[in-house]
This record gives sequence, structure tokens and C-alpha cells, in this order.
Amino acid sequence: MISYSRFVLPNGLRVIHHFDPDSTVVILNTLFNVGARDESPDKTGFAHLFEHLMFGGSKNVVSYDKAVEHAGGSNNAFTNNEYTNYYITVPSENAETAFWLESDRMFQLNINAKTLEVQRGVVVEEFKQRCHNAPFGMLWHHLRGLLYQNSPYRWPTIGEDISHIENATLEDVEAFYKKHYHPANAVLCVAGQITLEETRVLCEKWYADIEPTGSVNSNVYEQDPANTGRRFMETEDLSPNPAVFLVWKGPEFNNPDSAALELFADLLGGSEISPIYTRWVKENPVFNDAACFYVRGIGEGMFVLYGVLNDGQNHLHGEACLLQTMKDAMDGKFFTERHMERVKNKATSSLLFEKSSLINRAQKLCFFENTGNLDAIVTENSTYRNTNLHSMLKAAVSTIQPDNAAVLYYHPKTS
Repeated sequence: MISYSRFVLPNGLRVIHHFDPDSTVVILNTLFNVGARDESPDKTGFAHLFEHLMFGGSKNVVSYDKAVEHAGGSNNAFTNNEYTNYYITVPSENAETAFWLESDRMFQLNINAKTLEVQRGVVVEEFKQRCHNAPFGMLWHHLRGLLYQNSPYRWPTIGEDISHIENATLEDVEAFYKKHYHPANAVLCVAGQITLEETRVLCEKWYADIEPTGSVNSNVYEQDPANTGRRFMETEDLSPNPAVFLVWKGPEFNNPDSAALELFADLLGGSEISPIYTRWVKENPVFNDAACFYVRGIGEGMFVLYGVLNDGQNHLHGEACLLQTMKDAMDGKFFTERHMERVKNKATSSLLFEKSSLINRAQKLCFFENTGNLDAIVTENSTYRNTNLHSMLKAAVSTIQPDNAAVLYYHPKTS
């Protein structure tokens, strides 16, 4: 059981407090309700760019990293399509230093031509390395482009095109910061060896006078109609082997079917004893690797099924093998309630292990607050436990229609 308290400052900052008497540190985890889905189609990659810019110093802090180091702390961040998360860990006696550092970059980030140029170079190089020079580097560009036509989920976090960051102006970046990086559009979790009263006092001291500079993100986005018909793309990749990817849109995180589909994906292709792997890697080696997984997002879900083909195998046959095994699974030919118990135990054990970490607890508290259902952090275990074989297969049948797949065929690059 994770205990927590919640309060809201007059400027709109939502604060979650979690006391851990066994910890010797204090963690400030800040979630900004802005991700790749909040970007303009012609200016993508900005949320990821800010993951880097936020460490470039602020009005009263010349070097953020040096200040953290002097306080004996550590810090990091990550971005996805739906939010951006920053966290700092310091010894409990230096807790106020963390409040000072985090509040100052929310108050006034030091955005200038020099910092933009430095971080632009870092992000552009990362794009080249991850997307242009790595196996399956453009995978999420292709899959999202196939799956979505109008939705802002149609590009990945790193951005749709490298030129969007290369051509970003200082005015563009400042406008994005003012619109999204302010207290009313953020969640702060303070966790560790610090009392609720101390947290209130420090939040009032360091955050209360920061004025919102933009509106609160509504989290309402253009939706694509349900997919009808097979969507297909064929391209080359750096992979040494050809590959087949199939993907379907699914329900968002708060829908119980989302957890059911996560369990179904794990049973179908989440291990080396799964039907996908056993049938087509071990027994009939059409693929040298095959698996599936379900991406659970706040506003979207994605069911991904794939296989990396062996020499001499063709894409069409590989696709047919994957679809037939999935159909057999949905027809009830593989799984029993005993299988369900095993995969539910795996999921709930993972949750318990995850929550043993203070930083994970802080991040999950911010995440659930941002979904609009903070209490779900207590009930997420029961979401898995309450899923039975019938409800899992029903969710799979209603989501995964073989004729409505978005299909990607990869060929190894010839040059």
C-alpha cells in the first residue's frame, strides 16, 4: 500500500507527498503535462528538445548539473508522446536545494541562442544515431504513420523530421516553454524523508509565486476513425534480416481492456515458451525472433506483433504464420485459467518490485495524477487480478481484427 497526501497551490501546481521513513534521501519528481502529441505537425520533437534544454541553467542557477552535484544529488529525465518527466534525488538534509533548483527552471529557464544551438546539436545527433544509423531506427515513424492519419500520435517522441529541430527558432522554443512549462500544467511529487508539513512550507516558499504562463493542457486531441482494411508499407532497413511488423490501435490506459491486452500479449508472444516463439522460432523456424507486446498509453494503446525472418523465408508467409497463431489464441486453443494465473502473477510481481524503488513510486504517483485517477495507484494490482480468461480473450477479439492490421515489411538495405 502506497500512502500519500495531495494539495494544490493557488497557481495550480498539484503536489503529491509520499513519506518514506526508511529513506535517507528526498526525491522531487516533476511531471509536465506535455509530450510529442502536443506539438505542431510542422514543429515536432520540441518536447524531446526540452528534455535537454531544461538542464541548461535558469535565471538564478548558471549550471544546474553542478548545483546538483554540490548537493550530493543526481538527476535525469525522460520524454514520451504524452508527458515529460524530470527527477532529482538529494540527501534529505539538502532537500531545500532540490526545491530551489526545480522551481527556478520552472520559473524562468535560461533559453538563449547559445544553449539552443548546443542542445539542438545534441538532439540532431541523437536523431541520426537512433533513427538513421541503427537497426529498425525508423520503426516507430513507419508504424505510427501507418496507424494514424490525423492524430498527433502519428509521429514518435523524437520527432517526425530532423529538419523541424534544425530549423527551430529561439522564438519557437520560448513560445513552447511558456505554453507548457508552468505550474498549472505540472505535477510535483515530493517523496522520501520529509514530512507533509515541511513539504507544504517549502512548496509555498519556492513555488507559490510562480505565475502560470499558459493554459492547462486539456488532453483532448483529434481522433482518427476506426481502421478499416489492411494498411501496408514496404521499405528497407539496416537489419541484417527481413522482418514483418503488424500493429493495431487499442484502448487507452484507464480502460480495463488495456490491462487485459497487456496480459494477452505476454501470453501470446512475451517469452520463449509463448506460442508465437515456440511454433515459429523453435519448432518451425520461419523466424529467428518473434514476439508481441502492448503499449499502454494515457490516450492510446498499440498492440504490436512481429517476426524477424530467417533466410529463405518470405514476408507474406511470415505474416500468415503470425496471424494464424494469433487467431488460434483468440479462438481459445492455447490458454487456460492456469496460464492466466501465471501471467497475472508475473504482472503483479513486477508491480511489487517496481514499487520497492522510491523514485518509481514518485513517478507513478505523478503519472496517475496526470491520468486523472490518482487512487488507481492503489488499485492497479486488482486490475490485473480481476482479469479472467474470458474477459482477456473478449478484449483481444474486439481489438485485433486481422483484416484491419497496419502491416510493415522490412527488407535489409542493399547499400
